[in-house]
Amino acid sequence: MKIKQALKNIWNKILDIIFPEDFKCILCGKELSADGYFCDDCLNQKYNMIFNLGNRCEICDTQILPENKICDNCKERKSHHNLYFEKCFCPLNYQGNVRRAILKFKEDNAKYLVKPFAELIFNRLKAENLKLDIITFVPSHKKTVRRRGYNQAKLLAEQLSILLNIPCIELLEKNVYTKRQKKLDYNKRQENLKDSMRLLDKDIIKGKNILIVDDVITTCATINTCASLMPKAKNIYATAVARRNLFVDYTQKTKKY
Repeated sequence: MKIKQALKNIWNKILDIIFPEDFKCILCGKELSADGYFCDDCLNQKYNMIFNLGNRCEICDTQILPENKICDNCKERKSHHNLYFEKCFCPLNYQGNVRRAILKFKEDNAKYLVKPFAELIFNRLKAENLKLDIITFVPSHKKTVRRRGYNQAKLLAEQLSILLNIPCIELLEKNVYTKRQKKLDYNKRQENLKDSMRLLDKDIIKGKNILIVDDVITTCATINTCASLMPKAKNIYATAVARRNLFVDYTQKTKKY
């Protein structure tokens, strides 16, 4: 295990040299012609929109039809009184090159992406003028951390803590190893996560505005489960690098993503 981790560290240093974020596109590694994070090719892909723009749900930040304010999923959760967070903030769309970059960050030790990803979230949050007291993150089970070598959500939260000048505190622990959520729907994800996490300090969150950080938000099941463990908090917000949207391409037929 020590040899494997040492090799990962060496590979990460090599990637930092090959893809310094100040000179290369963070999605594909091509040379940048101007300041920014993305090359012209990535920005110009018509059907692979990078940014999470357009009309979005006022709660979960997924793209929705222009005439709507809240998506059907959030309406249903609110009506059943099982929505535990105020709002999500996700600057990018989880598809195409964004998806590939996040998977590289998550599974291939590409920690050089932490700073640009955190800065994209920071820029998204700045526009919201939120009052935040604590930044925390979605926990990973120790087996997952041992396999990857790190918790990517924790790395993002720590970088955001620096940018926002707000303390990053580990509030949650994942004490049950659950199967991967990737192919599960919302209800199965909720069931999969049931009793898998615990709050480490119930007193520190009392009356506080908390931001929960993750790498990707899909159905909001994970974020909602985390938030449900913090009933004494004043407000709970969530953020991630990217949102897997429910609907895309309004210029044609609306498609389920």
